[in-house]
Amino acid sequence: MPMRELTEAESLERLADAPVGRIVVTVGDITDIYPVTHTVLDGTVYFRTAPGDKLAGLAANAAVLFEADDLSTSRGWSVIVRGLARRLESDDDTGPVAGRLRDPFARGSKEVIVQITPSSVSGREFEPTEDDDAPGAPDSTD
Repeated sequence: MPMRELTEAESLERLADAPVGRIVVTVGDITDIYPVTHTVLDGTVYFRTAPGDKLAGLAANAAVLFEADDLSTSRGWSVIVRGLARRLESDDDTGPVAGRLRDPFARGSKEVIVQITPSSVSGREFEPTEDDDAPGAPDSTD
């Protein structure tokens, strides 16, 4: 499949439509990845979470990656955000966004709001060609 680089605007649009993304947190030589229900507002990524390893990791190292993709259709895409994450603590920070965030998919209280301010946003779209159905081409169900 040919690949096309998405513009930043296209990348953020696809990211906003994705129901779940993944935040990548690195502390020392340990990297963890966590699925989260996110919201994109004015080019910034937000999600709700609860105290635990994810927040501890973000407190130790605010530099994160955030990724979402959709490979379920004949045209797939992937978006990666590099940026800094911070826990929103004051009503001044949370007030403008709290009522606009998606509800988390995981059960339990998710009262902490995290903001990821992007330093870069990149995306790719993969589109099939007629040759993808040619003999010897990888099966899309693999």
